[in-house]
Amino acid sequence: MEKTRFSTLTALLAVTLIAAAVPVAHASPAQSAAYAASNSAAAAAEASAVEGYHIVSVGDSLTVGYTKGLEMQQNPVPYGYVERVYEQALFHGLRASVSNYGILGLTTEGLQRYVEAAEKGETIKPSDLPYGDQKEPRIAQLAAATPQLRADLASADLVTITIGSNDFLSVFDQLVKGDADQIVADMLPVYEQRLEASLRAIVGINPQAEIVVSDLYNPAPNNKLFISEDNYKKLADASDAIRGRVETVVKRLTGEGFNVRVAYVGNKFVGKELSYTTIVSGDFHPNAQGYEAMGQSFAQAAWGDYRVPAARDASVPISVVVAGKELVTANKPVLKNNKTYVPMRDITDAMGADLKWNNAAQTATVTLDGKVVAFTIGSKTMIVNGKAVPIETPAYLQKVGKESKTYLPLAALSDGLGFQVVYRGTIKTAFINK
Repeated sequence: MEKTRFSTLTALLAVTLIAAAVPVAHASPAQSAAYAASNSAAAAAEASAVEGYHIVSVGDSLTVGYTKGLEMQQNPVPYGYVERVYEQALFHGLRASVSNYGILGLTTEGLQRYVEAAEKGETIKPSDLPYGDQKEPRIAQLAAATPQLRADLASADLVTITIGSNDFLSVFDQLVKGDADQIVADMLPVYEQRLEASLRAIVGINPQAEIVVSDLYNPAPNNKLFISEDNYKKLADASDAIRGRVETVVKRLTGEGFNVRVAYVGNKFVGKELSYTTIVSGDFHPNAQGYEAMGQSFAQAAWGDYRVPAARDASVPISVVVAGKELVTANKPVLKNNKTYVPMRDITDAMGADLKWNNAAQTATVTLDGKVVAFTIGSKTMIVNGKAVPIETPAYLQKVGKESKTYLPLAALSDGLGFQVVYRGTIKTAFINK
């Protein structure tokens, strides 16, 4: 009975992997285009338009942020560990951008081929990537983007990597046959060699980049309904052995002066496999909690901590973080006509700007780093360095108790002063960074 249960789980995992690797094969053209745009092409375009701290993510479906059923959504928008790392960069006051080159079904062999082609300035063929011979449009886009991958890696401040899950998938199947130990032993040196080759190609493009590569988590729970205790121990041993190989590669590169670190993801999943993955429904990918745990591991490796917005009162619609510090004020932000407004004095103090208020003209003048922005109550025009700039929603007076407080449109003020404004609906937080 135990063998049958485990074999069923293995088959489900294999089918899920194949389905995940070609998500648009059963999707409409609109779904295919939306899925493709949700990752590298759109991210690369955004990255080229924003200067500052640049994150580049390469790897497998974990880098994509795949969750069970994502490919069937009308407008799929992944929210995996990469998006959480991006939010952490914003939390740390960085004017951040991200380019995601995650490829479903990618192995260490495929990653090595992809980044080495980028290092050489070559463009790989779609058939060089997983399922690229099946006319999957997203794979064709990623193959064509090899030169852009090189450009992004060359400008990267942080490179994140998840790779190896697809290499060791066969271990599940071999456990019931009793030769998994030998399979792992045979695969480990190849895994190490390919991982190191990939990292060396990346530092060959950008030796100054910080690189964070994760170890692997074991998705199977220590539960007899899924797996025997003996087989669970074998998987745990395999995870430890893989982690050791990752650490060996990282130690070798750091010894040569490169900035490479490990994101310890595996330990976070131990004992929480059922709550961090969708393994119950036959899929080994993380759910929201699992990707949160991965994001924590990567952020801790990169910055030493993981930040979240402070608890909000039900009447406060969003959090505001300015240059890495959350705006905490008795005067709450306001959503008006789908625009975020903030109390004038609180936001200008947080930005370190000089504020002058002309009561007769009902005009606030904000000065910072040689830029002067003026708002007049009720006016749909702001004055930036003497020039009129139209705005959709004007400054207004908000009644707070017995006082009237001036509220300014956050996006317009930030744009006028040259700040980056990013609103993350996932955590209902607006980030304002120089």
